[in-house]
Amino acid sequence: MKYILSIIIPTKNRQKYCLAAIRQILSLNLSEIEICIQDNSDTDILRNEISSIASENIVYNYHEGVLSFVDNFSEAVSLSHGEYLCMIGDDDGILPSIMDMVRFMKGKGIDSLIPSLGAVYYWPSDNPIVANGEKGVLTLSYLRSKARYTNSQKALLKLLKGAVQNYTSLDMPRLYHGIVKKTCLEDIKEQTGKYFDGLTPDIYMAVALSFVCKKTLRIDTPITISGICPTSGSNDSATGKHTGKLEDAPHFRGHTNYHWDEHIPAFYSVDTIWAETLMQALTVFKQDGIKHLFNLSLFEALCIEKYGQFKTCIEGHAYKNNITHFSMRIQLLKHKLQMLCIKMERKLYPKQKQVIIGIGDIEQACNKCVSYYDKKNLKL
Repeated sequence: MKYILSIIIPTKNRQKYCLAAIRQILSLNLSEIEICIQDNSDTDILRNEISSIASENIVYNYHEGVLSFVDNFSEAVSLSHGEYLCMIGDDDGILPSIMDMVRFMKGKGIDSLIPSLGAVYYWPSDNPIVANGEKGVLTLSYLRSKARYTNSQKALLKLLKGAVQNYTSLDMPRLYHGIVKKTCLEDIKEQTGKYFDGLTPDIYMAVALSFVCKKTLRIDTPITISGICPTSGSNDSATGKHTGKLEDAPHFRGHTNYHWDEHIPAFYSVDTIWAETLMQALTVFKQDGIKHLFNLSLFEALCIEKYGQFKTCIEGHAYKNNITHFSMRIQLLKHKLQMLCIKMERKLYPKQKQVIIGIGDIEQACNKCVSYYDKKNLKL
């Protein structure tokens, strides 16, 4: 059977959530969707659970042993057969409107879609990171039914000049919680020999797609639900677990002789991992000539402010790169003024937000989301 869309789910040791995600997708009864599960868990117990579902729409692969994040994502992509691809986490979900968007993309010759990330589901947790999180919380932003074409190259330059801050707010093509034509992924592999590189797959793919996607559309409505379970990366970031010595970063598992880019200070944090992968992506695509556009002064200043425990390391790196304290202060001041302007604008033009408490799983979250957006007549 030929699929128009493959939903790709890399997973590791979160069988409960992955099964819930699979069942949520199947509950939509969308026969043109393929579900690709790439499992790098400690055991393959997920295999039997998937077999019991008995759906021909599911492709499952188990890889035993150590596998890096990027290699697990690469194997996941290699399982797919759809014309278009969308990657989600194993605690996420999709909305039925995703198929309308794929058909729209196909009809208009669109390579990639950047949807809103306005639907977020916090799975029930004994140690919640949001109010009432122990009951399961769904937050929905009431956005606009608008769309616009974007310039990926300009977005990449903004990413560099903005020191890799808030990349999901930029017009960067996304495979993770976005839609991309599979031929774009094959183009990346043909140019570089692999789908992914660097240490973190989401930012690497965003940069890579900026070089190969010719027509990108951004919409202000969501097509997926971002799930945050107790063991998710987003939950760990919120609780400060994604910080430490560089050698302790889990991103190095599965890599041998990885060469950390010298443009980035050598300690473990979300910011440094993202920035280093950005630099690796530029190297892989032979774009070293634009690395000088990276706002290192702002990056160093933000790192000192966020990760004061690594101040000595950061200041030493700044000194080696001729970055002065004055330039860091100036860049940080500009950044804070920009953030203040954005904050004031949001207060003047607030987005309506709905918070729904008592959502037990991702399927319930999807159903509530569909009902809410239908009530608001939020359609493209």
